[in-house]
Amino acid sequence: MTGGGFDEVAVLGHNLSVPSPLTVFFSPAYVVKGKSETVTKSRLVAQLIEAGRAGDVRLLAPKAATRRELETIHTPEYVRSTFDDKQSFLEVGPWSQPLLDSILASTGGMRDAVNEALLSGRSGSLSSGLHHARRAAGNGFCQFNGLALAALEALKEVRRVGILDLDAHAGGGTFDILGDDKRVYLADVTVNGFDSWEPSAPDRHFYVDISDPRTYLDQVERTLRHLEPVEFLIYNAGMDTYEKAGGLKGITKEIIRKRERRVVEWARQRKVPAIFALAGGYKSGGLTLEQVAELHLETVKAFAD
Repeated sequence: MTGGGFDEVAVLGHNLSVPSPLTVFFSPAYVVKGKSETVTKSRLVAQLIEAGRAGDVRLLAPKAATRRELETIHTPEYVRSTFDDKQSFLEVGPWSQPLLDSILASTGGMRDAVNEALLSGRSGSLSSGLHHARRAAGNGFCQFNGLALAALEALKEVRRVGILDLDAHAGGGTFDILGDDKRVYLADVTVNGFDSWEPSAPDRHFYVDISDPRTYLDQVERTLRHLEPVEFLIYNAGMDTYEKAGGLKGITKEIIRKRERRVVEWARQRKVPAIFALAGGYKSGGLTLEQVAELHLETVKAFAD
């Protein structure tokens, strides 16, 4: 390997040299002042990137997700309730145009990250609030499921997509939307049973809720082995597994760093294009928002290195 990525990566049937900078999608529209970490922390992560703290990374504004795109993963009635009725379930705050713009930008960032990774091998978006959103409803600070939208975007070009969810909580919304799609492999390692789901296709689904931090990295390794058939990886890189961010006591920063390096190494060894989302990471364990942003920077650094 040289620079920031693969020497060459076979993408869409071509051998493409990967440019050195990692492209990460973000715009000020992601941020809504005075709201939860879901729509505030990305600004601080972006500032750390702009300060050169993650290596050779460029930030690029995405195109917002469209109503038509959202109706490929959610019911028209639910999408209409968000856009027209303004009565949808928004735990991060009451309905407002800036909040809707934030959610649409963040969701669109996942789609644009897919298309960047198909060209260059890897990308990401400073997006949160994705994996709990179901086909017909929002849940757990998640309004629209950008992971599902990213998977359908990747499936326009590849045969099998994997979604690796290492957030502290389960991605029951992603399972609700994509669990029956035979082209999608779902892999979920949780430390908290919120939004748990029951695998219905053992060949494509892997789910484990752990309580012993000593087994965490081993379970991540098992999960990656489960994803061997995939041709594109979508990584929901939650930091709320960390013991001081509301996660499991015993999961240290060093374990988180090893986890991020292992996921990236796995994708690079197999020349599988990969993208990341920030996912969960909160002040509930006593951290400042700046410390939460520092945790998320570990994912960006691993992808950029």
